[in-house]
Amino acid sequence: MPASTEPWDIYRGTGRPGTREEWPEPPAWRRYGGGPDLPAPPSEDFDASVLLGDPERPLPPVPEEVDRVNAALRLRRPLLVSGEPGTGKSSLAYRISRELGLGRVLRWQITSLSTLQEGLYGGDGRLGPLGTAFLPHRRPRVLLIDHLDQAEIALPEDLCSVLSAGGFSLRGAPPDREMRVAADDDPATPLTLPGPVVRCHAFPVVVITTSGARDLPYALVRRCVGLRMPRPSPELLRAVAAARFPADGPGAPAADMIDAFLDRAARDEGSLVERFLDALHLAVGGALEAVTAQGRSWQEAVDTVWQWTAAEEP
Repeated sequence: MPASTEPWDIYRGTGRPGTREEWPEPPAWRRYGGGPDLPAPPSEDFDASVLLGDPERPLPPVPEEVDRVNAALRLRRPLLVSGEPGTGKSSLAYRISRELGLGRVLRWQITSLSTLQEGLYGGDGRLGPLGTAFLPHRRPRVLLIDHLDQAEIALPEDLCSVLSAGGFSLRGAPPDREMRVAADDDPATPLTLPGPVVRCHAFPVVVITTSGARDLPYALVRRCVGLRMPRPSPELLRAVAAARFPADGPGAPAADMIDAFLDRAARDEGSLVERFLDALHLAVGGALEAVTAQGRSWQEAVDTVWQWTAAEEP
């Protein structure tokens, strides 16, 4: 069989906005035949701008991340993302959606009370985020299942059946009648389905995050492409700072200020990206000058401001 001439890297890891009109064919065992295609979903995503910053300031790609994401996209399998808090597990879903032009991210925030039914649909005809992800749009939706390890063990096990089937049935609905449903992210625009079955055309881009609070069942893990997010590198933190504090914008942090907090981050653990940005925000607001005015050194001021961004020990 001749090798494909299509580029391997559907996703390139920079977060620069784009649109992927055509998708590579899925494996034969990951085709679900849903349809007919529904209208395009909402394209604007306020959450993405909050989480990612300036869309025109690309991030440096992380090779392992890029390879794993592309494997998941081509195999049409969920991406299981683990790692320390603050390494960008959740924001990865928004970066994929922005880069590939896949519209508003569907987010299912998991708690110990979450159930599969909650994620699929309610009795009022409104689909949950999981159910909406399986609507037959021409291009896949991006679904973020956040903190799945917080769920009771039944939910990850129940989730396996839906992810394997590529859809689900609306219980109690007549088998030969059109159905009117509302998507989780656009309830004001009813959609018409040919019957009581929701089945995807293109398998959604599913990003599942876990912090390791509980082991997930092997039946789910083996269906996913795994990715462990590394601690952010200085190069990545610099790029994140540039996206949030443009050098040509008002209140941009000075280079020595960024360097000082990069050095402090290298000696610490925890939510590095969030703490780094919080520290810069305080610093450009005058926090460093306020501390040094008390007679402390520059390094003491940096350490003090950095500590202000951390929670107190219980």
